[in-house]
Amino acid sequence: MLSQYIAKIRRHLPRVGAERRAARWAARVFHDVVAPPNERRRVLALIADHASMLTQLARELDVDAARRTAFATTLLNVCAWVDTGRVTFTDAPLRSYVDISVQVATFRRVIAYIADQAPVAGGGLPLTAMVVEQFPDSRPALLVYAELLIEQSRLDDAIAVIERALRIQAVCPSAQQLLGCAHAARRTAGESTDERNGLNYDLSDKFCPMPFTHLATGFKGDTFVCCCPAWVPYPVGNVLTADSANDVWNSRTAAEVRRSIHDGDFRYCSRTLCSYIAAQKLPAKQDVTDPTLRRYIEQRTVVLEEAPQMVQLNHDPTCNLACPSCRVEIIAATAEEQDTFARATDRVILPLLKTVNGDTYISGGGEAFASRHYRAILSALNRTDYPGLSVYLITNGLLATPQRWREFSHLPEMIDILSVSIDAAKAETFERLRRPARWAPLMKNLEFMAEMRRANQIRHFQINFVVQEENFREIPAFAALGARLGVDEIWFQRLTNYGAYDQATFTDTDVTSPRHPLHPELLGILRDPILKHPRMNLEMLMPLLPEVVASDLQLPLLYGFSRRTDERPYRGNVE
Repeated sequence: MLSQYIAKIRRHLPRVGAERRAARWAARVFHDVVAPPNERRRVLALIADHASMLTQLARELDVDAARRTAFATTLLNVCAWVDTGRVTFTDAPLRSYVDISVQVATFRRVIAYIADQAPVAGGGLPLTAMVVEQFPDSRPALLVYAELLIEQSRLDDAIAVIERALRIQAVCPSAQQLLGCAHAARRTAGESTDERNGLNYDLSDKFCPMPFTHLATGFKGDTFVCCCPAWVPYPVGNVLTADSANDVWNSRTAAEVRRSIHDGDFRYCSRTLCSYIAAQKLPAKQDVTDPTLRRYIEQRTVVLEEAPQMVQLNHDPTCNLACPSCRVEIIAATAEEQDTFARATDRVILPLLKTVNGDTYISGGGEAFASRHYRAILSALNRTDYPGLSVYLITNGLLATPQRWREFSHLPEMIDILSVSIDAAKAETFERLRRPARWAPLMKNLEFMAEMRRANQIRHFQINFVVQEENFREIPAFAALGARLGVDEIWFQRLTNYGAYDQATFTDTDVTSPRHPLHPELLGILRDPILKHPRMNLEMLMPLLPEVVASDLQLPLLYGFSRRTDERPYRGNVE
């Protein structure tokens, strides 16, 4: 109580000496902070106070290890405190769901002040290196360290640090943008760089239909205008709290994302995760012939009268499995969350789906048949009330028993694509990667679904495989399994760290990374003639194969074709 009282009094006393200097510095350097009027002054005062405190600690770093730990902890804590979610900077109005741009900017400015006020040999670089040493998984520290390395033209070191940050959180836009800066600096310095890298891809005349055709929900209802929330990780609204679907679909943020496509800056798109950008396969604006997309391009439309063609529902994480590639434990929605989902179903989701002339994808965030929420939606869908809608149903297959299908007797006629995620061709591998699943029940359910396909009860049967170090040698056997089941398509995906892995584990697991020692062996498998069969869909792995990146391959989906036409995306048939 006494310390709080003293601090309160000090805030009302005139600042002197170092404190006044820090206050003037904060007001000048953080002029671009955007915060609610009653909070901006408090934010600047806190930054100034901690800058003074950190400057004093910096003068005592050689005393003992405790001082270094205190310095690193205090610096990261103040950066996190400033990043309350209510603070932005004028040049970055939108924030991603893994945004650390405020923390990076705060760290960088504070470390520069400390290096100036408490001279340290080498300036801010050794101070930042010390913080990284204390907290090796701190993305703000890693990215500021990389920025300082770039300024010293230590580009290889900087790129290694940025890639480390991306192994911690692959979606991080700050890390992706800084990686682009590092590669640009390499080119400016005359150093060789991979020209088939999405970071170097000129998008000024390109077009992507996704923000104009796709709406995808994610964690806690945040909603995105892309086929993958990680590819455009900026929420345009929240499907659980919005009054209507249009409040999300045509929000200011959605319009800004579409503006970025029209202007060719693609500033909200991931150049490292988006397969279409990384593989350099986006169409030129002039080559898009779909009438609706053509009108959007010519009129620079950002507010759309048409409903999305694809609505992906990923917001309920409920699942009966805890696959290491996705999560560390089995998750089930709470009773309170279920009530929220139910209200959103009646208010937003089902009214939206009635307007869709395309597909709804259920679900990339959990197991459709384990979720009471998704089961309620599937039960409500019928051809009479939803005449233009089809279902892209993704499941792990464990709960898709004959009994379950009898409970949803109307569902097969609504299904466009039935997709089962398996990730293995052998029982022992499957049971390690899909915990706590068992192989025998899955095979029984798969045989039943295969029989449904043979009887034309469903139109399209697909199985999925997330490529990782533990299973990549089973890719040919997985292709053989698909052939035996008579599936229409086998979908291969790249492993991505959305936060389920620590950095070291992900490094060992991600065989799709060129840095992985087994990566050349993976490329050899991907070039196996068996994967050139039309059944194989390697669309998500395109960036791994230079011959595909360099090809003139066109992806019909990006030119406006519906997934329900006979046109299908890339299936690995490029020679």
